[in-house]
Amino acid sequence: MIATEVMPALSDKEMDELDSFLMSDATSNDVMMLDSLDGYLTAIASGPVLLKPDDWLPRVWGPSEQDAPSFNNPALAERIIGLITRHLNAIVWNLQQEPDHFEPVFDLQVYVDDEREYVDGEMWAHGYMIAIYMHRDSWNALFESKHGVEVLQPIRLLGSADVSPEEEELTKTPAQREELSKPIPASVAWIYKFWAPQRSAATEHTMDKTAEHEIQKISRNAPCTCGSGRKFKKCCGASTVLN
Repeated sequence: MIATEVMPALSDKEMDELDSFLMSDATSNDVMMLDSLDGYLTAIASGPVLLKPDDWLPRVWGPSEQDAPSFNNPALAERIIGLITRHLNAIVWNLQQEPDHFEPVFDLQVYVDDEREYVDGEMWAHGYMIAIYMHRDSWNALFESKHGVEVLQPIRLLGSADVSPEEEELTKTPAQREELSKPIPASVAWIYKFWAPQRSAATEHTMDKTAEHEIQKISRNAPCTCGSGRKFKKCCGASTVLN
């Protein structure tokens, strides 16, 4: 998952369009809302595993196959999935270029008899933790790292269902959730950098496998693609191990 071109963020109008669809009757009650979706996609973009859309897209709609949305027509399906994919690609691009300036899509909450507007990263963190739990074993190195556990702590406290009663007390008030939300951008940057070597190795492996597959499609007795006039097996293919 490497963005080779500038991936602009969705416009406000496009974000509203995506938000409206997620909240529509076409989706299930378990669909991810915009903030949860952003957290989910951020974990996919910054984690150790390179995932294909078939691996991550179904969970956006809900935990079961029955949660798949009812698209009125193929064009709408293409449009919505395209917006989600573009948002993921923009996250990838932003993390590659400026991980220390990452801006999560947090919710803003207001309460009766309180003039303040609170930043609340709880649902964002919930989406992030869903992505982790989907491939929990792949994240072991981070959980085994003392500093990694500390960095993940605000995300885990806000978004995990696996917290102790004592930890639940740390997220009860809007002010507490806002304070835990503040270090999350820095946590995302640290985690992204932590997994960078593994992502690079996985990407290189995928590219090597793709190149090998392309080579295997060349007939051993066909003229070599380099233009030497010799057969492939006697030229460039001589040093290629075909499985």
